[in-house]
Amino acid sequence: MAGISEKAASTKRRFSFHIHLVSVMILMLITSGLVIGTLNYFHTSDIVAENQARALEQVGRATVSELEGVMFPAQNFVHSLAAMNLTMAQLNNSQRSWLPMLYSSLSQQRGLSAVYMGYANGDFYLVRPLDTLEKRQQVSAPIGSVVLVTKIVNGHSSNVFYDNELRPLRDQIDRNYQLDPRERPWYKLAINSPSIVATDPYVFYTTKEVGVTFAHANKQRNMVVGADLTLASVSKSLGKNKLSESSLLVMFNSDYSVLAHQQASWIADNLQVTEEEVILPRLDKQNLGVLSQFSDHSGAVDGGSFIINGEHEDWIGQIIELTLEVNADRENVKIDKLFLGLASPEDEILMDARAARDQSVVFSIFIVLVSIPIAWYVSRLVAKPLRELMNQNEAIMAFDFDATKQVNSVVLEVHQLSRITEQLKKTIKQFSDVSTMLGEEDNFGRLLDKSVQEMQTILDMEQGAIWLKNDQLFELQTKALEGMQLPQTFTYADTLTQPLVKYLLDTTTSSTTKFTSLDYQGKPLNLVVSPLINRENKLVGMIATFSHHQANVSPRVLSFIDALSSVVTIAIENRHLIESQKNLLESFIKLTAGAIDAKSPYTGGHCQRVPELTKMLANAAVEQQHGVFADFSMNEAQWEELYIASWLHDCGKVTTPEYVVDKATKLETIYDRIHEVRMRFEVLKRDAQLSYWQQVAGGLPEQEQETLQAQLEQQLATLDEEFAFVAKSNIGGEFMGAEDIERLHQIGLRTWQRTIDDSLGLSHMELDRRASQSTHLPATEKLLDDKPEHIIYRREDEKIDADNPWGFKLKVPEYKYNRGELYNLSIARGTLSEEERYKINDHIVQTIIMLEKLPFPHHLRRVPEIAGGHHEKMDGTGYPKQLTKEQMPTTARMMAVADIFEALTAVDRPYKKGKSLSQSLKIMRFMCDDKHIDADIFRLFLHSGIYLDYAKAFLKPEQIDEIDINDYLPDQA
Repeated sequence: MAGISEKAASTKRRFSFHIHLVSVMILMLITSGLVIGTLNYFHTSDIVAENQARALEQVGRATVSELEGVMFPAQNFVHSLAAMNLTMAQLNNSQRSWLPMLYSSLSQQRGLSAVYMGYANGDFYLVRPLDTLEKRQQVSAPIGSVVLVTKIVNGHSSNVFYDNELRPLRDQIDRNYQLDPRERPWYKLAINSPSIVATDPYVFYTTKEVGVTFAHANKQRNMVVGADLTLASVSKSLGKNKLSESSLLVMFNSDYSVLAHQQASWIADNLQVTEEEVILPRLDKQNLGVLSQFSDHSGAVDGGSFIINGEHEDWIGQIIELTLEVNADRENVKIDKLFLGLASPEDEILMDARAARDQSVVFSIFIVLVSIPIAWYVSRLVAKPLRELMNQNEAIMAFDFDATKQVNSVVLEVHQLSRITEQLKKTIKQFSDVSTMLGEEDNFGRLLDKSVQEMQTILDMEQGAIWLKNDQLFELQTKALEGMQLPQTFTYADTLTQPLVKYLLDTTTSSTTKFTSLDYQGKPLNLVVSPLINRENKLVGMIATFSHHQANVSPRVLSFIDALSSVVTIAIENRHLIESQKNLLESFIKLTAGAIDAKSPYTGGHCQRVPELTKMLANAAVEQQHGVFADFSMNEAQWEELYIASWLHDCGKVTTPEYVVDKATKLETIYDRIHEVRMRFEVLKRDAQLSYWQQVAGGLPEQEQETLQAQLEQQLATLDEEFAFVAKSNIGGEFMGAEDIERLHQIGLRTWQRTIDDSLGLSHMELDRRASQSTHLPATEKLLDDKPEHIIYRREDEKIDADNPWGFKLKVPEYKYNRGELYNLSIARGTLSEEERYKINDHIVQTIIMLEKLPFPHHLRRVPEIAGGHHEKMDGTGYPKQLTKEQMPTTARMMAVADIFEALTAVDRPYKKGKSLSQSLKIMRFMCDDKHIDADIFRLFLHSGIYLDYAKAFLKPEQIDEIDINDYLPDQA
């Protein structure tokens, strides 16, 4: 049926599109055009006039609304503030400041320049926003000021400036500010009125601006609240409602005194200010041009527009009465009779309307001349298929290829356009599908295979292959089908011996795809070769498709293959670049980890063994089909994320001093300071011997000499024994009790004489730590001591605040280092002081900070979280963030188990021996019970046999003893 329909459609007689277009142009609707043009011509003038009057009324209403928006909130604000009856003591109360409320309310009032309270005793309190540079300059405000508070208390005036957080910036006494509020017009007017009053325009005391004041006395009549409204702010409100560019707006009262003008500076230019009064410009007394004629049309208030004869042109004018009322004590009281005068040039107002009318007439005449009654039928006949094609092209633009189908039309060009559109849809869809497929493929090998397969499908070829160029050598990247012996590699020298190679290389001299048929291995072979040329116009490889059956490849298909090969080239280059970047990143990560291990000869291999053990745990969890990890899985991106995190889990150790990491004795820093202590004992022994021989040389009797010699021997033996005790304490292998620490302090009380200045030969940093000390020689010093220069203080940038951006929860020691001799020798267990242990733990803090600074892509965004969580504990007592089990990713908990097991079994630590397998598992079992490591992961570690696989690979044979995992399995929760 489809074939019959297509055949029938093809036999229809079709005409050229321009014939239909001419018919449409001739057959326009003459009658409609004539009617519309005639009616438009006769009614345009009336409509313009009506629209002008309506527009002027709308401007008036908008202006009234704008003025009410300025005045009414100000009046309500004054009324509410007066009702609060704030005393001067309340306003000065620093415990409960009213300034934030006053400033916030004042900031929300449009046009108000200040609010103030005047009291019956002469006290005065004023709040003035300083929201412009001009206002700040008027009062000489300091930088950063946003509000000024002026106070007069008991006749003494002061100004206080505040910043945007309402903190005082400067407090100064203004001796020139001699204002008495009781003498001001607003106070006198309001104190005798039961409601809100509005003053006549006058000059403000501080800013010298002209405006009016809304004032209201409270019910007790002991104070008056006032708020200033400048005439300039009212003028700004008028400027928002201009009817046209040249329109003039002016607000005046019943005696024609101008209160506001659309340009705020106009009133100031025409204002007369004396010491006694402010004389506003009057429309009936001054020569103000067009505006002066408003006084001649007082009878036209709300009575429509009128014509004003200007010097060069006529103006359309209108006067509107403004009904503005004061809402005081729930009674509406008119404050004055105000009028709004509007004047606009007649030509400017009517210009667009007249032009529209003239254009409408011309257009109507044109329609009449070119239209005939049958236009509707022809336009519908032509427009329908075109509309369908338009919709289909819009669908193609949106890559919705399912919503299109071929459109039949009697117009030849439309019918042909429909066929081309259908072919275009198929081409774009095919190109889009291939581009999307190649773009989404993240495996380089699969990308090459898919590229070849798509070329085969498009060209209907049996086989295909791709060669990439490496220097001058072309290397085969894909496998051809059986029976097709393709060269694995070839160069330009091979063209003489291999005909296929010669043709392949000949095609690379051109930038376009070539198709040919040749005899190959005794059979005819159809061959299409497309060179892969990158953005630098360099040949990077070629794609070839082969077929032994008959093939007819059109030039259009070859052009399509050319475009597609460009996409393939870009995809190959991008993927190759990504692979290169990944390899570079991986090498850099391993380089960093290797540098950390190489930094200390005692931790070599730690950063390499932990990733291996973590990977083994993750693999075991993925393979588990039942139990806790039955639903655990990891995609390729997550494996990469874990790989990077485990290799960089200790990258912060680059900031940890080597002598802290490798500290094998309590007094060790860059060197072991036990040698200094030993030398002091030697000095004491020499001093004892010297004292003995000095006494012998003095002529002692033989009996006393023997006694003295016995004492010397006893003293030397005591010193040897005490040093042995100190040296043993330095090892840190056993727990030191209170008695041992007390003995250390007693030994330290011994003194020796120093006769050389100990500040000689020191660095400037050490000298800075001794700056407060004076040297007097000879100096008597303790045998063991904690000196001020042993303290190294922590810089401000090394401190971690409680609200730090990383969420660290750490107890930071007061000092960075404490190298006191007694302090370090008194360490109860191990060799690290509190400060050094913090520095050791700080490596994980630095790891997180360093990794969060790196711009990881989205799929690696959790690297800092995984790498930085291996020292957390399941009960939330770990560091540095005190996370609980539920707050940690599973992979971070796996890394914690791997890190601990590696540390327990490692044999390359100076401060301990590597523990056996049973000892390590026993300790980790206790850590499970104490909620330090994840018990589920530890069970997986045991059940999967990972502990034994790792032991065989990395532990010494003597460490691997017999294990029954049931002895170490933690209890089920």
